[in-house]
Amino acid sequence: MKNAEQEQAHFQAGQAIVCVTLFGARVIKNIGFESASEGGLGFETYSRLPVPLSSKPPSHRRGEDRKPIAVEGIVDAHGVLAYAGVAAVYSYKRSLGEVDDFDYRNAFLPSREALSKLTSSIGLERPADHFYDEYWEEAGRLLETNWESVERVAEALLEHRTLNGNRVDALILGEDLH
Repeated sequence: MKNAEQEQAHFQAGQAIVCVTLFGARVIKNIGFESASEGGLGFETYSRLPVPLSSKPPSHRRGEDRKPIAVEGIVDAHGVLAYAGVAAVYSYKRSLGEVDDFDYRNAFLPSREALSKLTSSIGLERPADHFYDEYWEEAGRLLETNWESVERVAEALLEHRTLNGNRVDALILGEDLH
């Protein structure tokens, strides 16, 4: 059971780190150790479709035109986020020397199908099999770069079972809450 708890904590922490990296602070509402399907919080943001930092338009000033948000950037950011949790578990198990032949990239076929539906709803057509290697690799790169934060959030989840967004931001950004 301890290993399953560690994996779940790393899954949630991985999603949190990638979410804050791509969408910025104050986007996560709560994360919980138990999955949403088990009655826990899972991973919850304030918006169901946050806008990636690189696509946010500049603040509107009188007389200036706002640049449109690139729809592809939103889809790509959500694609990377969809793979973040499973990529974190993969990295955690790899660090322990426990990675087996299980293909973690294919573990989330429902996420790939959901991303395909998202693209269709905004006028882009991408088949579900398009969402695979690029998002998996980017999620892994972001996690590797921020692995100390992944560990901090995972440890806090194991201790407290749930974390609010402010606490998650502080753990990821290395801020002191006191």
